[in-house]
Amino acid sequence: MLYIETMNKREAQEISNKIVAILREERIKRGISQYKLAKDTGMSKSSILYIENLAQHPSLYTALLIADYLDVDISEIIRSINQN
Repeated sequence: MLYIETMNKREAQEISNKIVAILREERIKRGISQYKLAKDTGMSKSSILYIENLAQHPSLYTALLIADYLDVDISEIIRSINQN
């Protein structure tokens, strides 16, 4: 099980931004449009746009939903972020 040490809001925001960047890269790499991602996950296209432009931070559930759709292991993303 992964445990995250105590962090402040800025650190949490940085981790969230890195997760979003990796998920966006994966979406693009797989040739999936924001529209298709939104439609297939039940989200709005504007939500995907806001998240990817870092205007809105996704909840953990939303990040997991996107990662699952992209077949990406979010725990591996978090581990790689924590190692850097």
